[in-house]
Amino acid sequence: FTESEFLCFALLFHSSANFEKPDSVKMGGVISSGVADVKSEVKTQVHTQMMIQREVQMAVNVAKARDSLQWYGGLYTGGVTIITAAKMAGKAVPHVAGIPLVVGGFMLANMADAAYGNKLMRVQREAEHIIAEERALFVPPKQAPFSYLYSEEQDLVSGISAVSTLWPSFLPMSRPQTTLPAEETATATA
Repeated sequence: FTESEFLCFALLFHSSANFEKPDSVKMGGVISSGVADVKSEVKTQVHTQMMIQREVQMAVNVAKARDSLQWYGGLYTGGVTIITAAKMAGKAVPHVAGIPLVVGGFMLANMADAAYGNKLMRVQREAEHIIAEERALFVPPKQAPFSYLYSEEQDLVSGISAVSTLWPSFLPMSRPQTTLPAEETATATA
């Protein structure tokens, strides 16, 4: 079904189930209230489905982080055990072998924070901050069909040049800095 066919079917079903007296209802009252009720129910169902999908995906991500922590934790523990046993046996262990131990410790701490700590909540709070305070990061190219929805944010990024204009001019990948046609008309009208 298309959305309009579904809404019509749901409206007919909903209005026939709740219809009491044709004389006591104003013209259009049943239809308009029925459409609002159906829209509200559909919206709630869609949001519930989105919430379930989000929770399942988050649970899978946490489970992956815990699995990775177990595997890399075991590998790290094995490495530390081998190096410690070699050192205790009096064998020469290169000083460079300490680098993976230190780096691996930081990596495992980060993974443990993601798997069992509150890292996901901190990342969520940072995402909320970015959405609220740094919306200019989301400005799409002007050719995107929804770019008009970012008119306020486009003013914040209008003076930023393209990446390829930052290359030195003697390199083949550089290009001269030019303005887009939309920017030319904006500066001409201002």
